[in-house]
Amino acid sequence: MVSKSRYLKGRLSDKITEIALFPPLNITAETFSAVINFCYGAHVVITPFNVAALRIAAELLEMTDDDDLRDGNLCHITETYFRRAVIVNVEHTLIVLRSCLDLLPESETTSCLVSRCIEALDSVDGGNGVVCCIDDIKTVGPENFQIIVDSMNRRFTRNHDLLYGFVDQYFKEHNGKITEEQKSQACSSINCNKLSPQILMHAVQNPRMPLRFLVRSMLVEQLYARRSTISATSANRHHHHHEPRPNSNNNSKKKKKQQTDDAITLGAILQRDAAMRQVAQLKAAMEATSSRIKSLENDLNGMKNLLHESERKLSILDSRSASFHHVRLDTSRIHREERGSISSGSCRFMDYKQLVGESSSPYGLDDRASTPRADRKYIGRKLIKGLKSVFRVSKQD
Repeated sequence: MVSKSRYLKGRLSDKITEIALFPPLNITAETFSAVINFCYGAHVVITPFNVAALRIAAELLEMTDDDDLRDGNLCHITETYFRRAVIVNVEHTLIVLRSCLDLLPESETTSCLVSRCIEALDSVDGGNGVVCCIDDIKTVGPENFQIIVDSMNRRFTRNHDLLYGFVDQYFKEHNGKITEEQKSQACSSINCNKLSPQILMHAVQNPRMPLRFLVRSMLVEQLYARRSTISATSANRHHHHHEPRPNSNNNSKKKKKQQTDDAITLGAILQRDAAMRQVAQLKAAMEATSSRIKSLENDLNGMKNLLHESERKLSILDSRSASFHHVRLDTSRIHREERGSISSGSCRFMDYKQLVGESSSPYGLDDRASTPRADRKYIGRKLIKGLKSVFRVSKQD
């Protein structure tokens, strides 16, 4: 095995005879057993159900050396089977695609199996086969879906209509479950210049798409409209310029007609140049607007993070303050003329005016007790009298 796997060769030596396979090596025991059989010369049966797992295992174990030209390496064998037996058959392609979804992200990062299956389905039967895999693609998580669309962006170099369809269906399935940032990241893989006019019109009116993508779509649509206008104008001028003119012996009319045609041609050229300048300005405005929208989205995300942080701190403070309980005393029984028991610890206290008596003096003192000594005696008598009345009431109870 060491002779066929550079991964094992770099980790096994004379002193180290055992190695444990753990993540990031996404290899099952059954697949690893098949790899061992291949390394020892046994015949390995490759089917649409195991070709993806064997292909990924060969890439992870770095079994790419071709020392034995007769047998080849496992990467070469699985790749040959994938090209000759899988992508030419819709049923086999769907089987491999579904098995690759369970092996994400390694199935895409190592050999782009998912995007290649989608590309094969799109090229077979007029693209009808790709409709069958949309429901399967919608089940993957946002991180794995982003890996798939990035790979499709690199493989689909001419047209991104299919890529837009996958993104739109994924947003429809996961509406409210993914963030705007994840939507923007997925849409960044779509090149609006590679969308057909019909798909571009749908993208402009699609409420599921993020704001940045909508602005890009509208600007590209304006570019398409401008180019269509220029093409129609040029074709009309060209047709008018080559229109057959009737024979006439009047040289002055011919000369006047030629001058008119030359003037029209010059006007068309000037109009075309002006339109091209407008297109260039529109492209620059599109880039500036996209950059500005990206900056505003970053600012908005920063404000959201600050708001969430402040809410978290506020919730912590609220939880701490809730741990301090204020117990209100039952003062319903401590009122004037209310009875209470001594054992319960409740008694009736008089306020300061009841103790010292009502007085017209600004200090609340009676004129009869104007000296400090008299005040103390008077207050003492009132206090003793009040206590006696309390104990008397309790005794009666």
